Amino acid sequence: MRRPRDETPGALIRAHREAKGLTQRALAEAAGVSIGVVRDLEQGLTGRPRAATVQRLAAALELNEARAAQLLAARPRATRTAGPRRGFGAVAPAGLRISVLGPLTVWRDGRCVPLGPEAQRAVLGLLALHANAAVHREALIDALWSSEPPPTAVAMIQSYVSRLRRLLGPAGDQPLISTGTSYRLALADGELDAAEFGQLTARAREAVATGGSALACHLYAQALTLWQGDPLADVRTLAAHPAVLDLGHQRADAVLTYADTAFLAGQPDQVVRPLRGLYHREPLNERVAARLMIALAGTGCQAEALNVYDEVRQRLDDQLGVYPCAELARTQAMVLRQQVPTAAVAGAPLAPRAARHRPVPLSLLPGGAGRS
Repeated sequence: MRRPRDETPGALIRAHREAKGLTQRALAEAAGVSIGVVRDLEQGLTGRPRAATVQRLAAALELNEARAAQLLAARPRATRTAGPRRGFGAVAPAGLRISVLGPLTVWRDGRCVPLGPEAQRAVLGLLALHANAAVHREALIDALWSSEPPPTAVAMIQSYVSRLRRLLGPAGDQPLISTGTSYRLALADGELDAAEFGQLTARAREAVATGGSALACHLYAQALTLWQGDPLADVRTLAAHPAVLDLGHQRADAVLTYADTAFLAGQPDQVVRPLRGLYHREPLNERVAARLMIALAGTGCQAEALNVYDEVRQRLDDQLGVYPCAELARTQAMVLRQQVPTAAVAGAPLAPRAARHRPVPLSLLPGGAGRS
C-alpha cells in the first residue's frame, strides 16, 4: 500500500480502502456505517471520528493490530483512544478479546473483527452479557423483535450465530457453542471486559471489608478504566434490555462505593472525575450529587460544590416538584460551614418521595386561605 502524504484518519482509510480495491459504499456496508460517514472522513469533513467508528472501519478493512492502532492513533489528541483497556488496552497478539463496556468490540489474534449488521451484533452482545451461560433462542428473538418477531426469526437467529461462529474462531477453538435450542458463549478469564470489571470490584469490596481502603481505591480505579462508554453503546436494539441496564447499575454502584472508600481514605480528589461523569448521566440522583459535593469541597472547590446543589434543587423542583432530600440538604449545610469531613457521606436512606412533595398553598385549597 502506498503511504498517504498526510496521516489523518480519512487519508489512512482511503489508502487502505483503495489498496483492497473497495468502493466507499462497499466499505461502508462491510463496516455497518453509512456511506456518508466514509465519504466525510475521506474528504476531511469529519475531524474527530468516534473510536467505535474507526474500529469498525479497521475491522472491515481487515487491518492487523499495528495498522489498526495507527488508525486509532491518527485521531486528534482531544479524542484519542487506545484500543480496549488493561488486558484490553494493549491487545494481545493472540486470543480472543470482547468488550461490552462501551461499543461492542471483538479482537481476534490482534485483529479487530467486523461484527456485521445491528441484529447480529445484538445477538453477540446478549450472549456476551450472559457469558458462559446458556441463552435460549426465544430470549434472543424476544430481545431483537419483542412482541412481533418475523416468521423467519428462528432461521435468522441461526444465520447470525453461524456467521458469528466464523468470525470468532476456528472449529477447534470455537467459543460460541450451540446446545440444542440455546447458545452459550464460552469465555475464559481475561476474554471479557465485563467479567474483569466484576472481578476487580469484588476484590475491592473484599479489601474494604478487611480495612484495606487504599488497595480498594486502586482496584476500583482500575475497574472503572475498563469503561469506554455506555454498555453496548452502539447496539441500540439492546439499549433498554435488563442485562444492559443492570450493567449500568453495577457501574454506578462501583462509582458510589469507590467514593465512600476514597472519603474514608482521605483521598476525595481520586473520585471527582468518576462522580462528575455519573452525575451527568444521572442528574436527578441526589446521592450521587451529595458525594460529588463532598469530593469537590474536599478538594477546595466549594463554589462548584454549591453550584451542584443549586442545579439539583432546581431540577427536582422543575421536574418532580419535590424538595432536596435530607442528605443533600445536610451536605449543602456542611459545605457552607466549610466543615466537610472526608468521610461525610455514609449512605443514609433517602426520605420517601411522597413525604417530600412541596405543600399546596392554603390559598389554592377549597375555601381559600380561611380554610380551617
